[in-house]
Amino acid sequence: QLVVQFTEERGLITLGWIHTHPTQPCFMSFVDLHTHSGFQCMLPESFAVVQCAPQCNPNFGIFRLTDPPGLQTILECRAKEAFHPHPDPYRSPVLPIYTDAPDKGHVQMRE
Repeated sequence: QLVVQFTEERGLITLGWIHTHPTQPCFMSFVDLHTHSGFQCMLPESFAVVQCAPQCNPNFGIFRLTDPPGLQTILECRAKEAFHPHPDPYRSPVLPIYTDAPDKGHVQMRE
C-alpha cells in the first residue's frame, strides 16, 4: 500500500519490477512468472528485470510474458505450490511463455 500511495501522490506509474537471483542464472522462475503477471495484467508494457549471480553470463535480463500465450497461461494457472511447471499451450518454441523484452523491441538499452 505504501508503494501505491507513494506513486499516486507523485503522479508516477510502475513500469515493472526488479529482483535478484543471487545464486542462479538469469531466467524467470515459476514464482517470477506469477508475480509479473499481475504487473503485466495492469500495464501491458510492464517488464521484469532479473539481476543474477555475477559469475553468470548474462548477469541480468529484462523479460515480459508473451501475449499470447504466456500472460493468459499464467493468469489461468491454479497450481497451489510455489514451484510448478507451466506447459506451453501451443507446444511451440515460437510461442514461449516469456521472452527477452529487448529482443522484441519492447525495451531499448542505451549506454
